[in-house]
Amino acid sequence: RQTLLRRVYFALLGLPPSPAEVESFVNDQSADAYARVVDRLLGSAHFGERWARHWLDLVRYAETRGHEFEPIIPNAWQYRDYVIRALNADVPYDNFVREHLAGDLLPQPRLAPATGANESVLGTGFWFLGEEVHSPVDIRADECDRMDNRLDVMTKTFLGLTVACARCHDHKFDAISQKDYYALTGFLLSGSYRQARFETLEWHRQIGAELEQLRAGSQRELLRSFAAAAKPALGEIAGYLAAAAELTAPATGANARKADEIATAHLIDRARLERWAAELAKAKDAPEHPLHILAKLASTKPRGEGAALQALQERWRAGLAAPAFTPAPADVVIDYTRSETKNWFQDGSSFGARPLRVGEPRFGATAEQPLLGLVTETAAYRDPAWQALKTAKSEKDHGHLGQWDRSEQTLRTPSFTIGGGTVWYLVRGAGRAYAAVNSHLMIAGPLHAATLKEWPGDKGRWQWVSHNLNAYQGARCHVEFSPAGAGEFAVAMVVQGEKPPAIFEQPNALLAKALTAAEKGIPAVAAAYQEIFAKAVETLAGGDFAVTTEGRDLARLADFLVRERELFLPAKAPATLAFNAVAQSFGARQAALVARIKPESRTAPAMFEGSGTDEFLLVRGSSRAPREAVPRRFIEALSGPNARDYGAGSGRLALAEEILAPANPFASRVIVNRVWQHLFGRGIVPTVDNFGVLGQAPSHRELLDYLALKFRGELRWSLKKLIRELVLSETYQMSSQPADAVAEQADPENILLHRANVRRLEGEAIRDSLLAVSGRLQTVVGGPSVPVHLTAFMEGRGKPGSGPLDGEGRRSIYISVRRNFLSPMMLAFDTPIPFTSMGRRNVSNVPAQALILMNDPFVLQQAKLWAERVLSGGESPPEPRITQMYLT
Repeated sequence: RQTLLRRVYFALLGLPPSPAEVESFVNDQSADAYARVVDRLLGSAHFGERWARHWLDLVRYAETRGHEFEPIIPNAWQYRDYVIRALNADVPYDNFVREHLAGDLLPQPRLAPATGANESVLGTGFWFLGEEVHSPVDIRADECDRMDNRLDVMTKTFLGLTVACARCHDHKFDAISQKDYYALTGFLLSGSYRQARFETLEWHRQIGAELEQLRAGSQRELLRSFAAAAKPALGEIAGYLAAAAELTAPATGANARKADEIATAHLIDRARLERWAAELAKAKDAPEHPLHILAKLASTKPRGEGAALQALQERWRAGLAAPAFTPAPADVVIDYTRSETKNWFQDGSSFGARPLRVGEPRFGATAEQPLLGLVTETAAYRDPAWQALKTAKSEKDHGHLGQWDRSEQTLRTPSFTIGGGTVWYLVRGAGRAYAAVNSHLMIAGPLHAATLKEWPGDKGRWQWVSHNLNAYQGARCHVEFSPAGAGEFAVAMVVQGEKPPAIFEQPNALLAKALTAAEKGIPAVAAAYQEIFAKAVETLAGGDFAVTTEGRDLARLADFLVRERELFLPAKAPATLAFNAVAQSFGARQAALVARIKPESRTAPAMFEGSGTDEFLLVRGSSRAPREAVPRRFIEALSGPNARDYGAGSGRLALAEEILAPANPFASRVIVNRVWQHLFGRGIVPTVDNFGVLGQAPSHRELLDYLALKFRGELRWSLKKLIRELVLSETYQMSSQPADAVAEQADPENILLHRANVRRLEGEAIRDSLLAVSGRLQTVVGGPSVPVHLTAFMEGRGKPGSGPLDGEGRRSIYISVRRNFLSPMMLAFDTPIPFTSMGRRNVSNVPAQALILMNDPFVLQQAKLWAERVLSGGESPPEPRITQMYLT
């Protein structure tokens, strides 16, 4: 009974029972005593720590990317804690698989009960736990190697198949073709890396949906009430404009008397007159300003009026004659001016649910300013409500990209092939662009610095920003946009081409009426403006800005009306007060939603959904020998030859369903076999990562089928229920001592399990037991990793600071896993080097293990602590103390 208790303790918790627990169990002879112990262990928070370590072996868990300088994988420990929590919560294994493959795409992600954090998205972090090279010369070859590793890990972990063997040729033994390999690789290329703000992601998604609903339901009333407030003052516009044209300087000093005189002569309000005059002053040197024509004429001395008017007319005709920018379809990467939602990919909710259309309101983020203006160009706009977001308490990526705070405020284009070399971004406001060429991420130094671009804003104007990617012609790429600062930011279009695109903003054709009237004098120009603005107000009241040049021009005028509302709305007019009431009511409701936004959040590695991308078939696996693209699909032998429609996105969620489908015999059998191996020391299929022809045949084929079907059905994919069933079996509770000589002779390797197997403890269980015995073990679950303790022989680039000798007393799973600085003790006791899936660890018996247990400073430190603990009880005979030490 003592042996059985220790066996199940180490199997389920990785820790030894205390002497009191051993004594209690030995003395408890009730029939269900063992079952009660098993249930208690399965309910322990330490169960997840023990079994998470098994899973981390499969996903080659590490916290650095290795190679030169060993850059960190920021916040990788969040994935480790996710696995611990998921196992403790007994998340059904099929959901666990979905979270790994497509946790970012689940319509209803799993949320942490206490915090509301998105747990599901954390599962996708496993894709990015592999090695990456710092600034590779051939980034396409590097990409192929990285995708090969990810595909190898994915297919071994979830399918027990060596699909990566088919990179260069059809699998020599299994029914896996080279086309299968590249069809699956397409799923991986269709997404990219991000640091996800998992604590706020789902919370903000809900707020974003509520904001969208509130604004959609309020915008018609807002615009109509504004139009109703503007209509009474429409007849006064010409008078104010004509008067303001006479006031050619600020209303101060002697000019103040002139302002009084003009206001009195025109019977208008002096304060509004000053505002119109100030607006004309701004318009004089701003050709895009609606009042520029009047401002230019008003500021011209009488003798130059003819020349000034002629210059305005010539520039106007030239602007209208310039063709609107209409790029060739082949040059367009993404055109948000067409209000596309098919390729709408963003991290978070900062850019809303879709591009904003011409004539739609642009909302502010405060109760005082809920309505900023109108959209004058269909584009993707960053919502001001999300400007305060920032990342907190999180590690940053290595290199230049890590200096940009992009989480939950990034817009991603679909993937495209770089053609002419120059990519042009039509943007408004200060921003940043990361061109993810061949998904290369670690940008440090000059080699690939060209993939990053940053630009200042141009005083609220649209501008074409060029990004020279000439060095990467022919490479696959997508662009990730993020704002630089808290100002306005929008993206309208991304195109390719050697020459700069044509002018985007043409003159407002509706203002030609004012220009024509200029020959009759300033009063005629002012009257023309009044007529033009009246038409804009009429359109605003109807809320219908046609998708035409005139509709866009009317929207530009209506935007000016809304932005400069003090010019058009008499402060104390009843209609103005009515509009203010509507705006304040809406602003209060919107501000209440914005106040619920959580500006700070921790981040973790996660998948960023992108457009569906099909990989080329590479001859002999060489990136330099591409052939035709292979459509994404599951393995043909399991799903058939026809690729299904995976939609505009990656299709990873559909892939997860195909992997978990009852028609696929591998998913349930592979995980059941892994659990069996961890409990019995040998899998029913000994080659736990290879269920193919080269793998070993199952020792109990019918048992494996029975358990796999039961796991899917009756046990509903519950790992805890499966483990409980196995450890309560008579087979698991057998002694390791041979009881039958005939059986021992017939089956000396115990393949048929006529007795229990004697097992070696893993390195983590040995170290954790030392801490438990010495009394130093800290039982806190989760949290940042403790730096590994460095010996005098651990040198190299990227060397981190050394951690404490005892790892702060924390369990081994919480010691940092740095690829170039792995714990010597763990390596000696066969903890795998994290480079690919390792479902079955090597089991060695080497002198280094004995030497560590005799000489390692950590072991000596814990032995001393134990000795002090044993002797702390005062004077007592040595025999009871020795007995207690053996039991401990």
